[in-house]
Amino acid sequence: MTIIHLKQRLTQFLDPVTLNQQAKCCKFMQRIRDIQPLQLVTSLIAAFSQGNTNSIAELQRQFNGMQLSEADFVAYKPFHNQLRKSAFPIFMERLTRMLMAQLMKQQQGKIPSKFRQFERILLHDGSSFAIHNHLKDEFPGRFSTVSPAAVECHVTMSLLEQTPVNMTIAADTLSEHGFRPAADTLRRQLLLADAGYLDQDYYHQIAQHGGYYLVRGKLTLNPTIVEARNGPGRLLPKLAGKKLKDVTRRDNRSDVLDMIVRSSKLRYRLVRRWFAPEKRFILWMTNLPRDEFNSTDIMLLYRSRWQVELLFKELKSHTNLRKFNTEQKAIVEGLIWSSLLTLILKRLIVNAAAPGLSLFKAAKNADVWFCPVVTAISQRALREIAHHLDWACQYLRRNAQPSQQSKSRQGNGLRDIYEHFNA
Repeated sequence: MTIIHLKQRLTQFLDPVTLNQQAKCCKFMQRIRDIQPLQLVTSLIAAFSQGNTNSIAELQRQFNGMQLSEADFVAYKPFHNQLRKSAFPIFMERLTRMLMAQLMKQQQGKIPSKFRQFERILLHDGSSFAIHNHLKDEFPGRFSTVSPAAVECHVTMSLLEQTPVNMTIAADTLSEHGFRPAADTLRRQLLLADAGYLDQDYYHQIAQHGGYYLVRGKLTLNPTIVEARNGPGRLLPKLAGKKLKDVTRRDNRSDVLDMIVRSSKLRYRLVRRWFAPEKRFILWMTNLPRDEFNSTDIMLLYRSRWQVELLFKELKSHTNLRKFNTEQKAIVEGLIWSSLLTLILKRLIVNAAAPGLSLFKAAKNADVWFCPVVTAISQRALREIAHHLDWACQYLRRNAQPSQQSKSRQGNGLRDIYEHFNA
């Protein structure tokens, strides 16, 4: 993506006319007064990109700091009143979903040919954090003694685009199963999830609708083995008909078992690996065909699910997701959407600078390369935007290169996984 194209995308999304229309459409701002949508949104993005904002007062100071004149400063009370509007989270959610939809076809790097059979590879997970105790009725927390109020953000992320495609905000006490992608929407898509989302009926429905899944299995699983092979693919006929838990290390010394199993609800593929250092088995459930994805492919592909964990880490550590000291429900929800919007915009620029850059390194010092771009957009300094973007891309290419992994972690990164499947 060229600097001109990147500038065009950013200025079209953060266009004052468009933002004014969206604000009026969701009844966030019926009359545009001192606090205009462009200046509000860009000030929130700039504040959250720095990852150290602790109060609404700091957001207000960031807003004033980005104005061109003292006459445009606003006091704390009108700023706070603007954020406490019930339409504020609706407005920020709408903007975030608009940006997610725009980025869905912007794939990063050389996509392995094996992945092209999937329309999307989705990573789904949730992450919770505590909020002000006075919100315990709206957002009750699971650990009521420690955190009476807590929210959980349920995120579905596209692996190939490296961007979220959906997010839902809910009370921490609600079951995470209710926030998964609907099974009938996953045709020709692959879903990766951890053991917390284990539900055989759900995965049966995904298969019935022409979708695929790869999920970490719980050690409580005890299906009947229909067919078993070792890691290299040699058939092990003696294991057929046995229950999984009956096959111990004493009975079979294969570190990897690649099996077709059946339970009362589902017939599926199950890969089991013995981890000697931890002296335990790890299981993966999937319906991916063995002739296209061997057991090594399955285990490596599942490692890419870690990308959604890194997204949550970036949100919490470098986009301020854990520091909302307010009793207002609307403000909490609106700032959560602001945090995600900030992350997506940062990743847009990082991915445009060069493929394979470290999103972690880029996120740590976004005030150096990202805030000048946002400030120029806020002040409509159109001639300066391209200059700041060009400098940001040069800076990222020099300072956000991924570090060399230690020997113990080599082969675990996303680039290594792609290289395995591209080989």
